[in-house]
Amino acid sequence: MYELLNYVKSEGNTVVTPKEINSRALGIKPFSTETEAAFLQNLTHALENIWLTQAKYTIHKEVAISQVFDDNIGYENLFYTGRFDFVIYEKVKEKEIPVLAVELDGKEHLEDEAVKRRDAQKNKICREHNLQLIRVENSYARRYNYIKYILMSYFAVKH
Repeated sequence: MYELLNYVKSEGNTVVTPKEINSRALGIKPFSTETEAAFLQNLTHALENIWLTQAKYTIHKEVAISQVFDDNIGYENLFYTGRFDFVIYEKVKEKEIPVLAVELDGKEHLEDEAVKRRDAQKNKICREHNLQLIRVENSYARRYNYIKYILMSYFAVKH
């Protein structure tokens, strides 16, 4: 659970009360989990092994959707408030071009209706912007060969 502060005006005075957020998937991610750290390490290592150097590609974590795309085709709120767990960028001269978004999905992505709606919106935004979005179940985050296979499959189709 994460705690935020809720500012409430009462009789001209501002009162600060705790406001709890029950799900990381609903937009509040103040820190990376061990699973995300392990996944990032495996993702980076796999990318380096595929290209023998990571100089051509870079990985950013917790990237705002609005920073990945130039325009909001569907005008979804998620465009301005949502984040991708990881985005792989191709380095072209001094510019980074997003080529692949990766989401780590826990059980809340199968069970929580609000999370499933957000996932569907993310999928739609990516489709409309022609960005491949790959979803990886949390239990696969530490499986290097699986992650390498995903990347090899993606880059074999794209290049």
